[in-house]
Amino acid sequence: MALRLLVADDSPIVQRSIRDLLRTADLLSIVTAGTGTDAVRLAIETMPDVIILDYAMPGMNGIQAARLIHQAIPDVPLILLTVNVAEYLIAAALNAGIRGYVLKADAGDDLVRAIDAVRGGSTYLSPGACRVLYERYLPASS
Repeated sequence: MALRLLVADDSPIVQRSIRDLLRTADLLSIVTAGTGTDAVRLAIETMPDVIILDYAMPGMNGIQAARLIHQAIPDVPLILLTVNVAEYLIAAALNAGIRGYVLKADAGDDLVRAIDAVRGGSTYLSPGACRVLYERYLPASS
């Protein structure tokens, strides 16, 4: 049985790229949304296995959408796909119920790993996101 995914990104090119990337990984059932509002509505209507949200979308960003989706469907794994990497954004994403934080630059390498991790109950952060947290919270070597 194919994994049911919801991909929300306001760029049709990014939607197609993600769809093509995930099809090569045998993840075939994909619904797309172009806004955060549509993502919330489609999440509730389609009950996907995993939801991938862009951060910057019209009307409602990915973290706001994740918060609403997490309230309505608390068990669905959420992944934020973004170009933004900042400590406050990572923290806001995790606090909203997001369990995967993938940088768009790393998506080719990390998105399938993130999907597998969040489906298994783990949290996944792209190496670039980990680097930000590492530099912030671990002391520099002497």
